[in-house]
Amino acid sequence: MVLSRTTVRVLVVAAVVTLFTFNYIYITSWASNDLSSTSSIPSSGDMTYEYPGYDVLLAFGDSITQIGDDPNNGGYLAHLTRHYERQMDVLNRGFAGYNTTGARAIVHRVLPKTRSNTRSSALSGWYPWQSSSKPGKSTGPVIYNSTGSIWPRRNSHFPSSARKLQLCIIFFGANDAQAEGEAGHNPIEKYAEDLRYFVSLLWSPGSEHYSPDTRILFITPPASGELMIKAKMRSGHMPMIRNKDTKACAEVVKKVATEVGAPYVDLYSAMENRVHSANKRAEIPNKLGTSNSTSAGKVESTVQAAKSGKYGGYDQFLIDGIHLNPAGNKLLFDLVVAEINKNWPELKPSSPVLAKPPK
Repeated sequence: MVLSRTTVRVLVVAAVVTLFTFNYIYITSWASNDLSSTSSIPSSGDMTYEYPGYDVLLAFGDSITQIGDDPNNGGYLAHLTRHYERQMDVLNRGFAGYNTTGARAIVHRVLPKTRSNTRSSALSGWYPWQSSSKPGKSTGPVIYNSTGSIWPRRNSHFPSSARKLQLCIIFFGANDAQAEGEAGHNPIEKYAEDLRYFVSLLWSPGSEHYSPDTRILFITPPASGELMIKAKMRSGHMPMIRNKDTKACAEVVKKVATEVGAPYVDLYSAMENRVHSANKRAEIPNKLGTSNSTSAGKVESTVQAAKSGKYGGYDQFLIDGIHLNPAGNKLLFDLVVAEINKNWPELKPSSPVLAKPPK
């Protein structure tokens, strides 16, 4: 039996239409599934193994954050990862050399998209903290239907359920505080505006990253060890950063955080207070003409390290005058956890849900 050309054409068209119809049904059926439901990982036997997907703590910052998960340096994010193991995934989004202006250029690829609209001009001139609503206060974060690189699609093997952005840490300023003429220098007014912009992306309804229930925590830049920086400048490239400029950036962080209604960790003041307090205590035995001892017998280890006479005590917490050493990272970790526990007790780690391995 020989089919006519017309019959062949009809059959081909019918096959193509059928194929597209089935494809459309499959895609729409997949997209309509509830992303909040937990997908199952099949195993042998009758047992179905369900893996609990973890929510997310996102750390957005510069090189201090980038190396913040280095266990060899006792990174503050390494501590946080251990602190929240089997509770939350700590995502490191640190970018060495970036100030807030550079970060502003990439932030849309860092934060998850919660809607498909383009970047809205509604962000310009309007911020959520100017309204009566209070973002970041709810204990029930939104579900992210994201296509971003850090947010897996449904049915990904790890994790098995859609993740929620519980907390976003914003930690910039070490590069912004560089002296005028240095590559990272950022005018203080621009620095403040960039920080507000980051908040608006999460808390402004016009944003494609809108997530009113995501908590935001600011961190001020650490104090700068000028003597350490100058020593590094003689041996290689190191941008000039003056402690007074770092202090100005720290004040901006606190001002913006208060303005938008977000808590902050004052790392700058914490370091300054410890350095100067230790220096004063270390001077007392010298003034008395005695050895470095106290009535209890010995000076604390932090006091002994403080008055080295070479770096003014900043080497207690800093590697090179800018980046944190293990003691500085531990200090920051303790401050971050204290601030989280004070503002959001629901984020305190609890006993982990133990998912039994498949048999």
